[in-house]
Amino acid sequence: MNRNILLMLPLLLLMCLTLASITSCGHGNKEQQDTTAWDYKAPPPMPLNRNISGDSIELADEADVHRLPTYIEQRPLKEIFNDTNSLQLVAAEKNGFKPVSSLSDAYRIDKPLIRIYSCDAYMLDDLKASVPYLVPKAAQLLKEIGYAFQDSIRKRGGKAYRIKVTSVTRTDYSVSKLMRRNRAATENSCHRYGTTVDISWVKFDCMDPNMIVSLEDLKNILAEVVQDFRRQGRCYAIFERKSGCLHITVR
Repeated sequence: MNRNILLMLPLLLLMCLTLASITSCGHGNKEQQDTTAWDYKAPPPMPLNRNISGDSIELADEADVHRLPTYIEQRPLKEIFNDTNSLQLVAAEKNGFKPVSSLSDAYRIDKPLIRIYSCDAYMLDDLKASVPYLVPKAAQLLKEIGYAFQDSIRKRGGKAYRIKVTSVTRTDYSVSKLMRRNRAATENSCHRYGTTVDISWVKFDCMDPNMIVSLEDLKNILAEVVQDFRRQGRCYAIFERKSGCLHITVR
């Protein structure tokens, strides 16, 4: 059987349960809200002419790039967002479902799930090793982060941008597959509980090409937003340099 099919099988039967049939952004037509649909294809990302090096982003061409004020602490983001995997795992086990490792496990999930779609608040990237389902609490947090990011951009003189979600919920099979090519991946991943998302800090969806904002500024504004939710006790976060994302687990 094709490996991609095997990757999806453990969660296919989730739709046989009493799952929530609404999207996390609270809109969309009836067809989009059908949780039995697994044919989602994210639109291709808009190229923004960037060179990425470590923690920082260097723009290849500054001519048409706008700078916005940012207020994140003046120290490496890796030091700011340092909630360990073991700490996030406690929250994931508390708020999420038991990880799915087989088809029989799918029948025993005891928590509702919401399928998330690209919407006004965020854009789903190409989810190669995960599926777009979250427990309601995590889906709500993601939506609020997305809207808060957009509000921050507009209040500082920017225009329409969306954050990009690069990873959502994983099965045991997808985790083992990911570990073979990514040393940063861990067997006991918080992504297995439906409570965790990765939000890119190197890729954003620019919805108005007439107003390109510095990627360094977009990264720092995203960091400000996530740090605000973190200080409110809403989430834990790790800054992942090699993966280019903020790994966020709902609390």
